[in-house]
Amino acid sequence: MKSAVLILIVLFCLMFQAESQDIQHYTATDPAIRNMLISLEMPRYTGNVPAENIAGDWHLMLDDGNYIDLTLLQSGSAIFGRGSLASGTSSHWATASGSVSGGRLLLDVVPESGTELYSISVDIGSLPFAGTFVIFRDDFAPKPGNLQASKISPDIMKTQHDTVKNAIGNIRA
Repeated sequence: MKSAVLILIVLFCLMFQAESQDIQHYTATDPAIRNMLISLEMPRYTGNVPAENIAGDWHLMLDDGNYIDLTLLQSGSAIFGRGSLASGTSSHWATASGSVSGGRLLLDVVPESGTELYSISVDIGSLPFAGTFVIFRDDFAPKPGNLQASKISPDIMKTQHDTVKNAIGNIRA
């Protein structure tokens, strides 16, 4: 009986040790930093996705009333680009990078101020494109939310970029 219990304990310890090797452990005390580190360690999809599925102009409407307009480029599964992030009456240039993983577009968007990180996941498997986001800010808890995404025509994107460019130019002048 004692040997059976001992064997079960040893097997349990071996299973626990094998399982714990798959999980990244971070000692960061700030949950936002810990979540960001975990996000950075996530595997990136390396499959082939046709460029016409992702590359182009995108409009992301966040459920907090803000929106992000991006011109995205694609190289294999890597996605990158730039655009603008609008909050209320102000707009700021932003950069984006990420990847395509299965039926999801994974993006990290950072406004030019560099004080926020928008971690975005969009289901691109079916219309309408919907997803989630988390805003990471220094000294604030992460703020999650939902979003709607759409690819938009180049003419609409050019008009919006010109408007943002003019507004930023007027602010800096």
